[in-house]
Amino acid sequence: MNPQRQPPARGVRRGYAVAGAVLAFMWLGEANEPAWAHAVRAALLLLLIPPVLLRTNRSLTAAFHESAHPRRVLARLIAARILIVSVALVASALLGRVMDPGGGNDLRALGIRELCILLTIPLQIRAAHRARAAGAHPSSRPTLSAPRVICAKLGLIAAALLLQMAIDPYVAEAQVYIAAAIAVTVTVLGPRLHAKLLIAPTPGATEQRSPARATT
Repeated sequence: MNPQRQPPARGVRRGYAVAGAVLAFMWLGEANEPAWAHAVRAALLLLLIPPVLLRTNRSLTAAFHESAHPRRVLARLIAARILIVSVALVASALLGRVMDPGGGNDLRALGIRELCILLTIPLQIRAAHRARAAGAHPSSRPTLSAPRVICAKLGLIAAALLLQMAIDPYVAEAQVYIAAAIAVTVTVLGPRLHAKLLIAPTPGATEQRSPARATT
């Protein structure tokens, strides 16, 4: 396979390390929240975010690479990412309120999650400009398949739920240990399974190049 069609191995490992941290953070809830509630929250986010986010990200990233004036498109891309994830987090918080009406820290936890999302903006800007400077059009590279990503992550959540239910009677703060296990599992196994989560680029798109590359 053409090396230009695959992201650098270091970038893949870094991406799965970040994904592992995000999934672990998603798993954590109220200290007294049962394991099934963690699983329901995480599953809701996994069902809401990947289908919308991957498609939107693919479309706006292509527009960013093709635009002669990319700043405005990049702003739309980052705003769309933040909006999609934020809406999913709000839905998760509302679901948590329904499952546990007496929970008092949902708003604080939601605020912390939103702050973490906003802190990624400089990293997103840097990564976008580096990718554009590389010149290869996004449509020429394999992309993540939303159904495959959802299935893989739901399998992970199911395993985490079963494990936490097994250790809950014996371990205090079991959800913290399970969150750490999720982070380690995704970081270690994600890069090894990455190729199985990809779909091939659209035929005929491999010859496209961004204006940044075409003018060099």
